[in-house]
Amino acid sequence: MSFRLRSLTLSGLAFALAGLTIACASKNDGDKDGLGLGAKGGTSSSGGGGSGGSGPGIPITGGSTGSGATGGTGIVVTPTGGSGGMGASAGGSPSGTAGAGCIPAPEVCDGEDNDCNGIIDDLDAGHDGVCDCLNIATVGEIGPWSNGGDVFSSWLDARSPQGAVALGDQVLTAELLAPFEVIVLLHVADTTDVSSNGVTAHKHHTFSTDEIAAFDAWVTKGGGMMSTIGYTGDEASEVTNVNLLLAPLGMAYSNTKLDLQGYVTDWAQHPVTNGISSINTQNGVEPDGPMGTTLAHDSGGRVALQVKEAGDGHVIVWGDEWVTYDSEWANVKGEQVELFWLNVLKWLSPPKTCQVPIPPGIVK
Repeated sequence: MSFRLRSLTLSGLAFALAGLTIACASKNDGDKDGLGLGAKGGTSSSGGGGSGGSGPGIPITGGSTGSGATGGTGIVVTPTGGSGGMGASAGGSPSGTAGAGCIPAPEVCDGEDNDCNGIIDDLDAGHDGVCDCLNIATVGEIGPWSNGGDVFSSWLDARSPQGAVALGDQVLTAELLAPFEVIVLLHVADTTDVSSNGVTAHKHHTFSTDEIAAFDAWVTKGGGMMSTIGYTGDEASEVTNVNLLLAPLGMAYSNTKLDLQGYVTDWAQHPVTNGISSINTQNGVEPDGPMGTTLAHDSGGRVALQVKEAGDGHVIVWGDEWVTYDSEWANVKGEQVELFWLNVLKWLSPPKTCQVPIPPGIVK
């Protein structure tokens, strides 16, 4: 970004170019190419607003005391090629996070740190623990079991104006994935349709080599994904298609350990597991990623949850799909599925984007 030199009228101040004394700045908070002009005798070494670096201060002989661009009456020059400085008043950085000179304003979903707290788009008007600016998508279809209720069509939509975008059976491309911070994989088996209660979850197309590469790139660049499983009666075949997406990330489901069943009660400490003591599973599959960190087991010692940091992104492999059905957890006692989802969304979100507090009192 480049700026033109601003003209500044100094009331009652007379100076000549011959009276300019150039002094090197010792250290500032400004753009590395910025120039601070302040009155001689002031703290001209603090010139320039921006995201780091240092620039020379130019004191003005005979002027009134000034402190350069940062909080003073100085002139700021930010030539093209600087490090993203915003001049005398803002001091922003290339990432959109506000700098020391940020002027707080109400947070809105615009990719900027409006309230100057170091987090971008951390808006939660309902104080429900779901960021209102979070862009979430699902791949595949919700399962037909229970009443077909879907945590994304009711619970999430009631808490976020963004809701979740159902990508369904669309071909995964870099362009399709780019708008989203979080993606949840639902029924993506390419073997058979699954029907119950008048609801059908249709079989998914087989992921291509190009789709696998696009998904891997999306995750490693900062995307957060969670996979679910156990939608069909033939879990050994069901895991094949989802494992195509998980393999480049060092994650997988087992095709032999197909008996995940009952309450998951053994939880290792992690942001995803905070406050969680029990979640029920039915006919699930054990996560079995060679690079995954195991965080939870059922009462029989079977693996229920693995996670991994992949590049700048996060991966969660959950061994069941019953957490996606509203009717299975909305009114249950002794389980913490709602809190689990809040933990999941928070951990999958970028660390400096859409991070909002999880409210107390969620545990049932």
